[in-house]
Amino acid sequence: MTVFAFLSAGGGVGKTTMALHLAHRFLLEGRRVLLVDLDPSAGLSTALLGEEGAARAEESGLTVGHLLWRLLKGAPVDWAGYVARPRLGGLEVDLLVGGEELSDVMGSIWFSATWPSPESVLGRLLGPVFAAYEVVILDTIPFYERRYSMSAFFAAEKVVVVAHPYGAEPARLRRMFAKFAQVLQTTPLDMKTRLLVNKVGNDREGKAWRERLAQAAIPVFKTVIGDRVAYSRVPEMAYVKDRKARGEVESWFREVVEWAATEVEVF
Repeated sequence: MTVFAFLSAGGGVGKTTMALHLAHRFLLEGRRVLLVDLDPSAGLSTALLGEEGAARAEESGLTVGHLLWRLLKGAPVDWAGYVARPRLGGLEVDLLVGGEELSDVMGSIWFSATWPSPESVLGRLLGPVFAAYEVVILDTIPFYERRYSMSAFFAAEKVVVVAHPYGAEPARLRRMFAKFAQVLQTTPLDMKTRLLVNKVGNDREGKAWRERLAQAAIPVFKTVIGDRVAYSRVPEMAYVKDRKARGEVESWFREVVEWAATEVEVF
């Protein structure tokens, strides 16, 4: 089993999109995949279930937030009943739906004296769920709401930070990395984290930005993801019909598989 967390310093960088593409690629390999939507606005869940489907899960008390509440209280729970099964590129994928309840439960975890190490609670509570899968992918809201990023980081074995090379993104990344360094103290951030450069307009631009990032706090994937319409067509996963997009995903996937095979137990 490998648990991946997808983080970003800012919004609009394609983090959720790339999380879904990695999930789809693992599904094509026949892996059992769980997506966990750690977003109170349920962005990933809405992409897969539609607005009505995501709202129905919230109204029925079948979101990851509701599941966490029961686990926090030590109540008996059949977690399989909380798993939705939408289709991603024609393949069924398991999903723990995001929603507003998540905001309340995360507040309880982080702002009560009950949990002296709140960043590790999510991983401990959901560990038995994760163990039932070969691949788990956690998708979070951007780092401006740090509780989610920190919780996902500590729950994961591998962390993918998605960024694009424009605007204030480099400054946002530096601030995010600095905050993680404070929390981790003596443990190097690069031990389980890699940066994916996404939405790049052309190869020269991507190469130049990757070279600038070579001095950053974490390693960078060699594969650069272009700014292509095919990536936006989710859940159809239209990248499989676009030669360049498919080539980028295949290249990145090979890097991810090799990286995932490297086990480092430091957190």
